[in-house]
Amino acid sequence: MSESASERYVMGYDDRERRRLQLQAAIINPTTDQLLRRAGLRAGMRVLDIGSGVGDVALVAARIVGPTGHVTACDLDERALAVLTERATAEGITHVQTVAGDVNALAQPRTFDAATGRHILIHLADPLAMIRAVMSHVKPGGLVEFQEFDFSVLHPAYPPTPLRDQAVAIFRDFFALARHGNMGTRLPALFLQAGLAEVEGRVEYPISNGGPESPYYEWISDSLRSILPRAQAAGVTGTADLDIDTLEARLRAECVATGAVLPGPTMVGCVGRVP
Repeated sequence: MSESASERYVMGYDDRERRRLQLQAAIINPTTDQLLRRAGLRAGMRVLDIGSGVGDVALVAARIVGPTGHVTACDLDERALAVLTERATAEGITHVQTVAGDVNALAQPRTFDAATGRHILIHLADPLAMIRAVMSHVKPGGLVEFQEFDFSVLHPAYPPTPLRDQAVAIFRDFFALARHGNMGTRLPALFLQAGLAEVEGRVEYPISNGGPESPYYEWISDSLRSILPRAQAAGVTGTADLDIDTLEARLRAECVATGAVLPGPTMVGCVGRVP
């Protein structure tokens, strides 16, 4: 039996989650842009973006490949893809096409120069099957790139921030139960198992200066809000008395008071070539 959309994406499908994705993207898009460029994405390429959501990775790729290239953005959430279309239109990007549905339904074998995905495999019961499905749409010698969180690796803030540490530990414990909390570290092994060649990986994450205007407080609290009901139902430690409605303000007060700098969650970017 195939998974439903809600089972695949534990963060949920609603307007608040779509706004959260755009906030998150504003923080981590520079890292994704650098990864794609290092991987070899360039002008004129045809790119398949999996799990596009509101289109942040698709738009990063579209800017790199330029109007002589093309990006096909695939996602289960039609409303998110409508947001992507609006954003592309507002930016004057005309070389992005959206496809609502599963990558397995795409009737475009071996037509893409590259395929991308960000924070997709961590939500899937069978990430290896997804990598292989994506490979089937990429030309021999083409690129496959995924960027995934690894919540099993937590970089503490400095100076110490007990509330922030409690919050990020919930992500670690929840994703360890829900799917694959260490997906980032597993990426190179999965790429090799799928049969990709020239596999390379790199660990990266942004660090905020923790000032009062930092978007990290909203990012952490909003992301936690997306998983909190499921985390509480699973009995994850620290969720019962968290008070999600005041978390953002309390995180800000804690970090501003101590001048703490805040590491983002660990991300691993991995690139391989289709033989």
